Amino acid sequence: MKLKFMLATAFAFVFVGCTHNQPSFDSSNKEITTIDGKYYMVPAGASTSSYAVDSKVIKRYQEFGVSDCQEGDITWEDQKIADEINDVMRNGQKSEGITIYKKAATEGKIGCASPL
Repeated sequence: MKLKFMLATAFAFVFVGCTHNQPSFDSSNKEITTIDGKYYMVPAGASTSSYAVDSKVIKRYQEFGVSDCQEGDITWEDQKIADEINDVMRNGQKSEGITIYKKAATEGKIGCASPL
């Protein structure tokens, strides 16, 4: 009886540990995505824009701290950052969104990808 209880407890700890320890975002783990017939190498699991950036987006990303964007690139962001930005946009707090983007840029959680 004690053995069953100990095994059940051990299983519960392992299960809880595995479900609550999500791997952190790794921008070096890449995958290929297709947008408008062009291929881009982006971080696995990242949210991507569905259009090529223009000079306005490039300027804004430079303000955030991302300096490698070029016309024709797409933007990408860690899905968690995308979710945070969407929440902020719904509440209309632009300054908070800018703060999130700047922090994400310093952490390498947003960026641009050029067509392959």
